[in-house]
Amino acid sequence: MSRAFSLYLDAVRFLAALLVLFYHANWIYRPGILFTSLGHEAVVIFFVLSGFVIAYVADTREQDFRGFMVARGARIFSVAIPAIILTALLDAVGYHISAAVYPEGYQAWDLPLVRVITSTLFLNEIWTLGIQLFTNVPYWSLNYEVWYYVLFGVLFFFEGRRRWVVFGLLCLLVGPKIVLLLPVWWMGVWVYRSEYLAQLPKSTAWLCLILSLLGGYWYVHVNMGQWGWDYLKELMGPDLHLQLSFSRQFFTDYYLGAMLSLHFIGLRVLLANVDDLPKRLVSTIRYLAGATFSIYLFHQPLLWFYSAVFSSVEEGFPRYLLVVPCTLLSAIVLANFTEKRKDVWKKWLEQLLQLLEQAGSRFRQVLAR
Repeated sequence: MSRAFSLYLDAVRFLAALLVLFYHANWIYRPGILFTSLGHEAVVIFFVLSGFVIAYVADTREQDFRGFMVARGARIFSVAIPAIILTALLDAVGYHISAAVYPEGYQAWDLPLVRVITSTLFLNEIWTLGIQLFTNVPYWSLNYEVWYYVLFGVLFFFEGRRRWVVFGLLCLLVGPKIVLLLPVWWMGVWVYRSEYLAQLPKSTAWLCLILSLLGGYWYVHVNMGQWGWDYLKELMGPDLHLQLSFSRQFFTDYYLGAMLSLHFIGLRVLLANVDDLPKRLVSTIRYLAGATFSIYLFHQPLLWFYSAVFSSVEEGFPRYLLVVPCTLLSAIVLANFTEKRKDVWKKWLEQLLQLLEQAGSRFRQVLAR
């Protein structure tokens, strides 16, 4: 992967995090512009990007399933655990300051222990479950993505019949909602692993890029996401459609995922030989991209917390101008203590696994006596 293409992926990752933040900020004030209306589409971007990046790191860094899962675990838990704790604290303080700013749909505070346990184990969205982590609605996608990591690791590192048996059992465990969006995530894997796509002529790469831009424009122009939602609801019936939760427009998510894949296919070829990049641009994008996971997982509770803090400010645009920048800056600062410290979490996970392995070994020795 060329340096320029890697930098472009980082820029897209940061942009996707901003799209989600501004989408949820519509509760505070609705600017009515396209940039603030693409929250679900940003998650599709994250899925395709994630599939590409995970395939890359598995191919170039991790040597076995254990190492792969430890690295992924460090990345996830370094932000997920602080997000669970921070969401609970911010919700409690924010609601105490001003209960009026919290919409009813976000007041998911009953059965707190259940919500914390399922969020820690990433079981919130299996089968027909839909357990919200307090006000942190965006946490749902992590309950999809973590299982995609595990499923990929099984297919990539396991061998023979065991690979497909374990893969099938895991799919049965997580259920149809999560499996329905797996092809979107796997598009990124396919783009990375295809040697044919990596060697396309530049003329074909330009065609892929142009088609992706036209396809993206058409998606927005006809409001395809809403159409996919309505079509599946009519086809399946409202009750079954409701059970799909965040997979309720998977049909058009496949289309959007395909357009994003074309986009990355084209740009990977076109940027393959571009290496001369301004150092300041590189360092800025890398720094911001290093905070995207924190922005994604922290922004929702921060939005409500700052809405409560600034509840005395006039509703609408004046409050929006305070809440959104404070939320973004806070998430970027928090990233320095979470995802940018994932190496610490990796050491902890390694130590924990060693302790478990030692305990297992001693247990087997006792049984063998």
